[in-house]
Parts: sequence; structure tokens; C-alpha cells
Amino acid sequence: MKNTSTSPPPANAGSSLQGNLGVASIVMMVVAAAAPLTVMAANSPLIIAMGNGIAAPLDAAIATFIMYLFTAGFIFMSRYVANAGAFYAYIQKGLGRQIGLASATMAAASYSFIVIALEAYIGYTLSELLHNALGFSVPWWLLSIAVVAIAGFLGYRHIEMSSRFLGIALVLEVGVVLLADLVIVATKGVSSLSVEPFTAHAALSGSPGLGIMFAIYCFIGFESTVIFREEARNPDVTIPRATYAAVFGVGLFYVISMWCEVAGFGLDSVVPMANEHTGDMYLLLIRSYMGQVSEDIVNVLLITSLFACILALHNVVVRYQYIMSRYGVLPAGISNVHADHSSPHVSSLVQSCTSFGGLLILLILGLDPVTQIYAWGATAGTLGYMVILSLTCISVLVFFNVRSKGLGNVWHTLIAPIGGLIGLLACLWIAVANLPALIGGDNASIAAWGIGFLVIVTFIGGYGLASHMKSRYPRRFEALRELA
Repeated sequence: MKNTSTSPPPANAGSSLQGNLGVASIVMMVVAAAAPLTVMAANSPLIIAMGNGIAAPLDAAIATFIMYLFTAGFIFMSRYVANAGAFYAYIQKGLGRQIGLASATMAAASYSFIVIALEAYIGYTLSELLHNALGFSVPWWLLSIAVVAIAGFLGYRHIEMSSRFLGIALVLEVGVVLLADLVIVATKGVSSLSVEPFTAHAALSGSPGLGIMFAIYCFIGFESTVIFREEARNPDVTIPRATYAAVFGVGLFYVISMWCEVAGFGLDSVVPMANEHTGDMYLLLIRSYMGQVSEDIVNVLLITSLFACILALHNVVVRYQYIMSRYGVLPAGISNVHADHSSPHVSSLVQSCTSFGGLLILLILGLDPVTQIYAWGATAGTLGYMVILSLTCISVLVFFNVRSKGLGNVWHTLIAPIGGLIGLLACLWIAVANLPALIGGDNASIAAWGIGFLVIVTFIGGYGLASHMKSRYPRRFEALRELA
């Protein structure tokens, strides 16, 4: 016989976060998650080497357009979603609570995979920097744990503290890239910015699909503006403005900077350089035009860029956990709000423990911090992220065209979401088809299957949890409606 017993109302449903974040603060928070300097140093060489070469700035422009199409429907739907549930709320609004909760677990897990991957990578990078610069060795895992602790401390405090740190880090990393752009143009002249990268011939060379896919990766985290709804000033105005500003600001930055990067090396030399020096191509560009001291500064800023990305994504996961706890999906204590800092401090501690535990297990398994932990974690997280984006587009379409017909105009409710969905599904298909090559290393195919299985399990687990709640705790399951 089915157990129809009920549970208490969602724990802490009346508690809420507090803040006074404006457009600029939220933009800094989400753009920091994209880590612009890290993108230029790590992603742009991949777009050039594995994608379609000199067409990298065009790939960035196409990715910006796809993200705009996604944003047009996503933000238009935000006026009908009045909480900080992010993708969870949007997907359940159109596709139901079970798929919504499954997407929430996948999103939280995907961001956690990326956070752990970045924590391992920054530990390795810091260890190498200390060894090369100062001559002494510190185990990478010890430095990674220190990073987990610092991110956890900042996440424990009021959101404004994280915002200030991320703002400073973002200004420095964006500033050094824009300075490099100016030096390149000043040295080679405006005429060096050839229109050739934007031609059809360049776009169709090499592997344009991979190029656009890597460019999509450069935008990760931009949609998390809605997660800060409870901490935003006048959220109905602030959140849409911040999201559009993040999309177009990041997109324009990448287009200009990749265009200057191609011009800096030259149309004939940039692809061979990317193939031969994928890991340090951008640093070589900085040294060539701005000297050794500038390269050393950029090396340090790469560390702060990585940490800014870790902190931004840490805050995103923390708020996913917080909102799920408020509605009884996770233990009630996780949604406690600090009396002095008005922060989800318990959730921050939980996420820090998750990172620490994950790193400890991976360390015991003896995995390499870069070729295995970073490569596998970042790939798993990005695949899950792209699935969630696609589900959000589908939910927008279902909500406006099936569940609530007549709301809005055809651009925001039909054309833009369909265009964004097509672009995202194409990139997802390319990613899955090329997964072993993207992971690289020994046993790439086995790792690819494992990563795919891990991403699917996070979705199935959330769906199973929702089904269990529906059966055993109908009041709690019914309360999930409030998330949308």
C-alpha cells in the first residue's frame, strides 16, 4: 500500500538571503566565472588548433549570437519565475517538477565537477609557479586544499565580499588582455586586423563545429545572474540588464581579443603556433609584444583568474543547494542563513567539504591533476551544463507555446528559443562525437564512457529523488511548485 504520509512544510521556506547587488556587481560575479584571461590563455589556442584556425573571432561571434538567442527566451521567462532557483525553476515551469529536480541535481553536480577540476588545476599551476619562481616545492594537493578553504571562507561571508574580490580580479585580468590588444594594434597597425577571419572561406576551413563548441565553453556561468535574485537590488530590472550585459560584454571582449591574437601572430603563422605551443601560446604572444615582465605578471593573473572562476562557481553551487534545501529536497539545515552575514553559510561549508572530499578521493586514486582530474572533471561538467541549457530552451518553448499560450511575442517565445536550442544541440552532438579526442591521454575511450555515464547518473538520481518525494512526501513534492 502506498505511503501517503506527509512531511512538514519546506524547511526554512521563510528565510531568505539579503543583499544589494546592482547590475555591475552581478555582471562581475558571472563574468568572473567565465575567467576571461584563462579563456584567452587556454581556450583560444584550442579554438585555433582544433577548430577552424584564423576564424576564431568569428567562432566567438557565432557563440555570442547563440547565447543571445538562449538569453532572449530565458530572460523573458524570468518575469514568470519569482525565485532564485535558476535552471531548476525554469525547467520545472515548462517540463514539470520531476524533470526540474533532475536538472537541478545535474546542474549542481556539473558545476561541482568543474569546481573540483579547477581546484586541482590551480593547485598544480601554483606548485609549478612556486617551483620555477622561488625554487621550492609544495605538493599540488596541499595548495588545492588551501584554495578550497579560502573559497569556502569567502562564500561563508556576505556576498558583497565575494563581489568585491571578483571585481578586482576581473578588472585586472580584463585590463591586461585589453592592454595586450592595444599594444598589438599599435605595433602592427590597424591594417593588421584583416577581415579574412570573418570570411566564409575561413569559417569553413578546418573543423568549424569544434571551433564554435570551444567558443560556447567560454561563456560558462553567464546565466547564473538569476541565482542572485534574492540578493539583487530591484531584481526585475537588475537581472535582465546584468544577463544581457554579461553576454554581449563577454562576447565582444572575446571577438576583439581573438582577432588581435590572430593579427599578433599573423594569418600564416597563428595555426602552426597553436599546434606547436597550445599550452603557452598566449603567454608567448604577451612576451613577444610586452616583454618578460609582462609575461610574469600575466602568469600571476592567471592564478587569480582561476581562483575568481572557482569562487564564482562555488557561489553558484552554494545557492543551488540553498534553494533545494529550502524546499525539502536537501536537509533543512543547509538553507540556514547567517545572522550577521546574510549568507548561506552552511551551504558554503557543505560545498567546501564536497570539494575537499572529492580531491581526497582523487588523490588516493593517484590521478594526475591536469591530464585526468582537470580534463575529466571539466569535460563532465561542461557536458552536463550544455544539457541543462538545452533543457531550458525546451522548457521555454513548452511553457509559452503549450502551457501558457498567448504570453509574449513570437521572437522571445518561439524563434529565439528554437534558434538557441538548435545551436546548443549541435554543439552538444559535436562534443559527444569527439569526446575521446577532447579528453585525450591513455584509455580516452574508457574515460569518455565513464564521463558520459556520470553525467547521466546525476540526472537519473534527481529524477528518482523527485519520484520518491512524490510517493512518500506529497506535501513536500507539492511545495516544489513554489520554486517556479
